[in-house]
Amino acid sequence: MNSAPQPEALDAMPDVPTSLLRLAETLVMLAASADEQVAWAARHQWHADELALDFDWAHGWVPWSVDARSPALLPPVLHDLLQRIDDCLAEMSGEDNADKWTPEGLATDPGWAAVRHLSCQALTEIATLGLIAIPSPADL
Repeated sequence: MNSAPQPEALDAMPDVPTSLLRLAETLVMLAASADEQVAWAARHQWHADELALDFDWAHGWVPWSVDARSPALLPPVLHDLLQRIDDCLAEMSGEDNADKWTPEGLATDPGWAAVRHLSCQALTEIATLGLIAIPSPADL
């Protein structure tokens, strides 16, 4: 089975900088302080778990989209960081971990410290590509 996108699918995808910006935006919020994350969720009238849902969407779509348009643009280290972030968020998911998704949990849970660290590293990798300006949490 060929997983390469069809030409018409490529035409419907955003360009590489736009795709990278969408990924960077979700990483900015994962790297943000707990206060910034809480403010983001309140601003959009969302629950904190939208941080993970937003990343899940971006992680599932953006690397594939960028790789389809510009093979090998995204360095392997970025793919690895994204997978490690996904793994951390998966470990924090589920009803048993609901406390991790509260304002206090965002501020004190060690899993969030790991997600923030990995997200900062991923943002550095994206910035190194020189294709987009990394937004600030206040802009999101």
